[in-house]
Amino acid sequence: MKLYDKDIREHVPDWWGIITAEKVDGVMDFYVMREAGESPKTDLKRKLGILWRPELAHIQEQNGLPGYKQKSKKFVTDKIIERGPEDILNVQISQELFERDYNEIGAIIGEYKKRRSY
Repeated sequence: MKLYDKDIREHVPDWWGIITAEKVDGVMDFYVMREAGESPKTDLKRKLGILWRPELAHIQEQNGLPGYKQKSKKFVTDKIIERGPEDILNVQISQELFERDYNEIGAIIGEYKKRRSY
């Protein structure tokens, strides 16, 4: 272990992964000093809260939940959490965020609102 390895670990939270890079024989070499872990500050309700309604609707569909078209976002997120399990919901939330298209959101939300109105 190099001297700076210890310094890095002292300044980075325990659950953060650390990838280092150094030049070896003129070529950059990357290695994992520490794998990322689960953050103790993770809050499933807050993670669901950053999703847009169409994204929540997709998670509801994936988990066999009703549409709850006239219910609040808080009600919907509470129902999703009740259905759990948390590890699957975390994967579904990540998938929604990775697939999010900021250029298309206006059209996506407009289409979602059309479908849910009576």
